[in-house]
Amino acid sequence: MNRRHLRWIVPAATVVVASVVAVVLMTQVGGSAACAAGGSASYYTAGRNGMCNLGTPADGAYAAVGRAEYAGGAGCGTLLDVTGPNGTTRVQVVDLCPSCPAGKIDIGKGAFQRIGALSAGIIPVAYATVRDPQVGPLQVKVKGGKGYSSLSVVVNNHGNPLSTVELQAGAGFTPLRHGEDNTWTGPSGLSGPVTLRISDVYGHQAVVENLALGQSDFQQTQVSLYGGPSPSPSSPAPSTVESSPAPAPSAVPAEIVTTGAPPPPKC
Repeated sequence: MNRRHLRWIVPAATVVVASVVAVVLMTQVGGSAACAAGGSASYYTAGRNGMCNLGTPADGAYAAVGRAEYAGGAGCGTLLDVTGPNGTTRVQVVDLCPSCPAGKIDIGKGAFQRIGALSAGIIPVAYATVRDPQVGPLQVKVKGGKGYSSLSVVVNNHGNPLSTVELQAGAGFTPLRHGEDNTWTGPSGLSGPVTLRISDVYGHQAVVENLALGQSDFQQTQVSLYGGPSPSPSSPAPSTVESSPAPAPSAVPAEIVTTGAPPPPKC
């Protein structure tokens, strides 16, 4: 997998400092305290899609996390607030860092420059997953139907970790299987547009209708998983957009929760 092109040299002294730094931040947002994990960050250049098949923001606002936080693909698409020596930036998890131990993350060069000096190579950071971040309407890539052995779905702009993606079948819904590559797969032999029900780990749920099959790019919907209206049954089919992730995450206040498997533990 030719996805990692590290472009930094790690000074020995910096490695020593980063290895002993254990930063714990207590952030007060909306009246509730939250924890942040302490560790270190380096920068890298991701492949076109990353392991999560979401694409990568052009401004470098993306991250690769270790296996524990990647959680078999469950961490894909979530947003992290990362605080370094020069400030805080927000990044989207789009990749797996197989060699990263707990507390170590790789981030895009653009994001790294906003919180530290590139010459450092690796910097001490504290980072936390953002709950209910402000993101745009859902984007969904759907491959299936004629010429495909199974249905294949990738969802973007969901913000929180997803719990289920379900395919409407008659009057009910059938759950799809989630893979480590962040692809939700289902039955073959489908025809016509499909309807999906998408749920996150915090109980938000949205139904997206009229998704075309066999599309190689993300289809832009008008449906948000939370904080926005759902379309009526007569809503038009989603338009197709180029295969790219959501716009760069903004610094809109949101509840910050501990990194790792949700729901977050109390501090």
